[in-house]
Amino acid sequence: MTDINIYITDEEKYYNDCVNIRKRVFVEEQGVPEDKELDEYEKESLNVLLLFNDSPAGTVRYRKIDDSTIKVERMAVLKEYRGMGFGNNLMNFVHVHARQSGYHWAKLGAQTHAIKFYTNLGYEESSKEYMDVGIPHIDMIKKL
Repeated sequence: MTDINIYITDEEKYYNDCVNIRKRVFVEEQGVPEDKELDEYEKESLNVLLLFNDSPAGTVRYRKIDDSTIKVERMAVLKEYRGMGFGNNLMNFVHVHARQSGYHWAKLGAQTHAIKFYTNLGYEESSKEYMDVGIPHIDMIKKL
């Protein structure tokens, strides 16, 4: 039997698990400079961790933009766990948590290769393509 747990990472140990996942995916796989991966929004963001059979497998974070809107960032699933639906699990957790917290909109900057993933979750494109840390992105928005 498989066991999936998703929660807000209040403890430093679990926050470090989130950062380790992000470093493996963004820094090691995608070549994002390490000093760009951790940013000024670390403390104000809610970090979410997905554990699969007690092993850290994926993460995402979100932060308040204004009273009705959140920004979803740093969605990452380790390579060995991709294709198992964990990205959907993480995003659905964020949507429910944010809605229960009183937010009505979610925004994100999607890497262009992930546009279909976010479109399938109900996001719509809201900008032209732009480069961020050398990777093409597009802004997307969703009503929660």
